[in-house]
Amino acid sequence: MDGADFLIVRLRGREEPLPPAAVPFFMAFLNPYGDSGLALLRRFSGKWGRRLWYRWLRWRLPVACGPVDCLGSCGTEAVLPFSCEDLSAYTKEEIRDMLHRIMMEKGAQNIVVDRYLEPYLEKSLQIDGRMMLLLMADDILRQVCRKHQIARRELNLVIVASGPSETTWLIRKLGNGLNRLAVVTREPEAYQELAREFFEEEGLLVRVCARPLTQELYGNVVIELGGQGKEDCLFYRPGTIVLNLSGNGFRTVQARTCGRNLTCYNCFLIRAGGQVWDRRILQAVIFKTSTWMGGGQLQNSGKIKEKYGLEVEKTGLET
Repeated sequence: MDGADFLIVRLRGREEPLPPAAVPFFMAFLNPYGDSGLALLRRFSGKWGRRLWYRWLRWRLPVACGPVDCLGSCGTEAVLPFSCEDLSAYTKEEIRDMLHRIMMEKGAQNIVVDRYLEPYLEKSLQIDGRMMLLLMADDILRQVCRKHQIARRELNLVIVASGPSETTWLIRKLGNGLNRLAVVTREPEAYQELAREFFEEEGLLVRVCARPLTQELYGNVVIELGGQGKEDCLFYRPGTIVLNLSGNGFRTVQARTCGRNLTCYNCFLIRAGGQVWDRRILQAVIFKTSTWMGGGQLQNSGKIKEKYGLEVEKTGLET
C-alpha cells in the first residue's frame, strides 16, 4: 500500500469541487464553471452522454490520494470523483470492481470505506469497528448513565448476546458492582457456568433469558451486541435506554418505532491522540486486522486504552 498501514476510500462530498483529473480533456472548456458546468453537461447530454462520462471516470479511480496519519501509523485516503447520488449510474458489480482495482493498486490489507460504499465491499475485507466499541463499552455505559442520571446501584443492565466469546468478555468487564444483570441469548446453556461463578464470587444473580422472549425484561439499560431477534425491543420496558453496539442500524430504527418510548444510541465517537477518529481506522491501526473478533485480541487488550489515550467523545443516534 505504498508503505501505508491502511486505506480509506470515500466519495466526493456534495459541496466538494470536482478534481481536475475527473474532467476529460474535451470538457476542459467547462472548467471555469466548475461543478455547475459539469452538472449542466450531465443533465443535457442525454442518457448515452452521461453514461459515457461515468464510464470514463470509472477507469480513472481514484482521482485524488493523500496521506493520513493516525497514532503514528501512515494511511492513504483515496477520493472517488462522484457523490452518493452518482452511484446509481453503476451496477453493483462495477462498483465492486472499482474498489477491488483500487485495493490492488494500493496493496491494501485493511480498507475503510465510506458508509455508502459498504454494501459493495466483501464482508471478509470490511472493518466494522465493533471491537473498538466493546473495548470502550464501560466508558460508553458510564457516560450514558451520567447523562441520564442513573446511579450504579440503580443500574439494571440487560445484554443482548452475540457470540459467547465476546459476550462473556463483556459480562466480566461490566458485571462487577452491579445489582442486576440479564443476558438475552439463543444459547442459554453457554452462560450457566458464568452465572454460577458470578453468584458465588460477587453475589450477583445473572438472569439468562432464552430467545424467543415471552415476558418483559426488567432493565433500564440494554446493550445490544447481537443482530438477531428483531422482536426483542417489544419486550423492553417503556423508557429503556438502548446502546446498540451491534453495528446494525435497522435494529436501532426499529427500536425507536416500536411504541415503547425507548432512548437509543448507535453512534459513538472515540477520541485518540487528541483527535476524534472513525473507530474502524482505530481498529485497523491498533489491532492490525480486518476482522472484529479473533486471536484473543480483546482478552489481551487490558492496557490499550491507556496506551493510546482512548476516550469516548460523544454518544448519539445515527439513522
